[in-house]
Amino acid sequence: MRASTAALVLAAATLLAGCSGGTVAPTATETTTDAPPMTDEGANATFAPGLNESGVADAAALVAAHRAALNETGFAFAFRANVTVGPASQRTVQRGRVETGLAPLVVNSTSERDLGDETTAVATDIWANHTASVVRYDREDWTRVRAYNRSGEGIGVPDESWAHLPRADLDSQVTNAWLVELALAAGDYDIDRIEERDGREVAVLRATEPAGAANVTDLDATAVVDREGRVHELSLTAGYEGEEPTTRVHYEFELADLGERSVERPKWVAPALRSTNATAETPTTAPGSD
Repeated sequence: MRASTAALVLAAATLLAGCSGGTVAPTATETTTDAPPMTDEGANATFAPGLNESGVADAAALVAAHRAALNETGFAFAFRANVTVGPASQRTVQRGRVETGLAPLVVNSTSERDLGDETTAVATDIWANHTASVVRYDREDWTRVRAYNRSGEGIGVPDESWAHLPRADLDSQVTNAWLVELALAAGDYDIDRIEERDGREVAVLRATEPAGAANVTDLDATAVVDREGRVHELSLTAGYEGEEPTTRVHYEFELADLGERSVERPKWVAPALRSTNATAETPTTAPGSD
């Protein structure tokens, strides 16, 4: 299962970059310690779920802990993707703000795709509460706003930038749990060091060897995990060599801030919620504007 999922990290990259991305905030002050990783004196270990003294023991447990811990607090996040497939490339930036319980939330994305003879750009803005999701798509010549039942049908994206993902639900997108899952499956992680950041003890995990996937090359991945299992930072760079053309991918995710957040509802949300057909198209407006 690890090998097939690791390959999927890069196979999916061919389509992925339209979904996510964000500039990464500066790294907090780091203090390195020689203490045993994530453990107290005595027999009672306090490793993050899924970790032990050797590294990642249970990737699924760590992914679940990351997602559950973020559900308990507000946070802001940033993500950036840069994917190349032969001469084609796609760059995506995403930022989000999320209140406790993963609602309400706002996510703003921009993506640019260069196919050599054509360059296209799209912006996707999402607002959601516990029951509804409203998505605004901005392209060069039109803007579409559509409301969805958050617990029902999935979010449909015109450029199909999310539809292929193994975890395309909104909760997984804002927590980046899908990325944590794929990154952990891509390599064999060891605990590189223990640091203290902003008063929290974190383990820095490092992987440079693929996890049984012969077609994954040049893997370099780092994840920063606190005691509760939150992945505060994740960086993944790798290549995928199979049939031509060669695919290369770089992903960066970071929790920009933890704690109480306040998310306001954008002005474009209300008309979509009132609309009987739940869809409206308007002339082009500036991406990310109200």
